[in-house]
Amino acid sequence: MDFKGLLTKPCPTRIPRTGDSGKQVNCYSISLYEGNIPIMLVNSIDDNCLSGSHFEGDGFRTDASIPFNLTKGLNIRIEHYHGLITHTYTGLIDFAIHEWTKFYRLQSIFALAKHSVPQFFFNKKKLQLPKRMSILEAIIAKQSEEPEKAFSSLDLMSYMYSLRWYLHPQRSELRKKMDLYLSSFEASGELRRNGGKLEYFITGKAVSTLEQYQIETARAKDAESSNTWMLRLTAILAFFAAFQSGLITSPALIDLGEVWQWLISYM
Repeated sequence: MDFKGLLTKPCPTRIPRTGDSGKQVNCYSISLYEGNIPIMLVNSIDDNCLSGSHFEGDGFRTDASIPFNLTKGLNIRIEHYHGLITHTYTGLIDFAIHEWTKFYRLQSIFALAKHSVPQFFFNKKKLQLPKRMSILEAIIAKQSEEPEKAFSSLDLMSYMYSLRWYLHPQRSELRKKMDLYLSSFEASGELRRNGGKLEYFITGKAVSTLEQYQIETARAKDAESSNTWMLRLTAILAFFAAFQSGLITSPALIDLGEVWQWLISYM
């Protein structure tokens, strides 16, 4: 297998992975690994050895060459940056199956569609922030996952709507509104600012405020339910009172007097 042809499409030092510049990328990167440890980024191949940058510390830095007879036991990894999709092959057979058959193109189309189709429908939705107490509930839930980490409006929006919101047409409008909510919570004591940054931590008052709201909401629901049953009971009593006074008469087959006596026996 001739890998020299791959190196005619070398990757730049910084490979763009977003935007229009990322869509234009079509290059290959060949590297050698010992297990999961990177050894060398291959820049050229001649008749006797592989030449490139040796991995040191946290990156490929020093120029080096490895003769073919010393590559035994090393694993070859080929990365194909095709548009916004990166295809990684862990061996020659894996590379041949996907590249020679052009199967990687179908994988790129599928990967892009898997992201773009849900994003398309998500962008069609009109996003609205929930009510103030619902936002506070989301804040507490998020902070409980990482209590030592401050959060911003960006973090909270991603937590509530997933990362898709970054590409939504309303993203700027929604973030501004979220910033106003967070400032409101800071002013009322539920949040405290992380220094001078637009990041926050919750305070004990946040939990207290939410619990009080939930108690009041439960009481309101109970009162509404009681009022509904009282109205129903009043209607029933009014109906039978009208029957007792003779304003309403029943067919001979139905003795509402007996029904009334049966009802009041359970009151």
